[in-house]
Amino acid sequence: MHEFPPASEMTYLIGDTLEQVSLDPFSTQFRFERNLLISEYAVEHTEPDGTVWKYKCVASEAPATLLHHLVGRTVADVRSEGFRLTLLFDTGAALHVLSDDGPYEAGHIDGCDKFIVF
Repeated sequence: MHEFPPASEMTYLIGDTLEQVSLDPFSTQFRFERNLLISEYAVEHTEPDGTVWKYKCVASEAPATLLHHLVGRTVADVRSEGFRLTLLFDTGAALHVLSDDGPYEAGHIDGCDKFIVF
């Protein structure tokens, strides 16, 4: 629906620890200590060794996922480029949250007095 804001506007995500990942029928929820990120489109998880796991947020069609490896990890950096938001974790792993320019919301981030729709 929208491109992500510049990383400079999302630095409040740095230092936040991922507490829970929930796989819903048409979304994936990432519950942090202070923030909630819901993706209704797609995410990619890159492990520290470079292995990439792609996950479209339609549970009935989804492959296995290792998103649970990110639970308990802290966001060390945030990068934003167009329709891709990247959260870099303290382990060297990365979570890439994807959006698109379609007519529907691809997700949102809620927390720290901010609400971002993408």
